[in-house]
Amino acid sequence: MHYRELKTLEQIVNTRGSRLWLKMNDNSKAAKQRHMFVEAHGGFFKQEGRYWIWVCPEDEQNGYWLKRVDTGEKTFFSNMSEFAESQGMTAVKICELLNGKRKTYKGWTAVEIREVKETEGSHVKVKKKPPEKIAITKQVVFQDRTTKQLYIVDNISKFAKENNLDSHALYKVARGKNKSYKNLVVYNPLDNIGNS
Repeated sequence: MHYRELKTLEQIVNTRGSRLWLKMNDNSKAAKQRHMFVEAHGGFFKQEGRYWIWVCPEDEQNGYWLKRVDTGEKTFFSNMSEFAESQGMTAVKICELLNGKRKTYKGWTAVEIREVKETEGSHVKVKKKPPEKIAITKQVVFQDRTTKQLYIVDNISKFAKENNLDSHALYKVARGKNKSYKNLVVYNPLDNIGNS
């Protein structure tokens, strides 16, 4: 048995070419889709070149917002020193903007004021949930629909040869591509709950 990490929602929506990415970027109703997605999952979309990237709520909480005084355009950034360097500013002055000690600085103002903490330490980072892991096992449990007998199978090819069955058809049943083969289905204990 081995474990595989499931993709997070952020990875799926930001993977170029995925179904969700196409909905948010390459669709006639992409703006509406992005709006609905943000309402359901939080965060926001930012444009990078031609495409839109979703920033999850945890990243948004860990980042900072500034606004241009003249145009009112909001800008999000997660690394204060990099942003300060790119705009010809200093990180200390940006902190003063965010803490409300300064109204404006080089044409920028704070979108939201964050009060200075009484204790020492920087802005607390919100931790993301680690990706979920699922167990991958090669063992399959088949059930005969008529006799209700269970077959625990470690090797589908070997099981098929011993019982004069088609291994390709059994693999399709095991992977969920076919529902059954010669009365054999993948055993699901939840199927019997409604009958008892």
